[in-house]
Amino acid sequence: MASLGAVTEADEPPQLLTVDEAARLLRIGRSRAYELANEYLNSGGTTGIPVFRLGPGCLRVPRWALIELATTGRVVRLCDAVVQTTGGPVGH
Repeated sequence: MASLGAVTEADEPPQLLTVDEAARLLRIGRSRAYELANEYLNSGGTTGIPVFRLGPGCLRVPRWALIELATTGRVVRLCDAVVQTTGGPVGH
């Protein structure tokens, strides 16, 4: 039995979101979210929703980058992010 203060992996929100999940969190339509995801890919990461491709038809949005966008309005270029081994990514 887990202690009351313990957080299980199932309690943690996913680190990678689908574009549909990101759309719901941003409270925008699915089509608009995909437009912004494609804008991000086509702009080299300067505008849109931060997303990366895991294969054909498989786009994922890092939760931390979506939070950064939602709270600051800053679009994170994922290729420029520095990842700490003990925590989340830190921008330059």
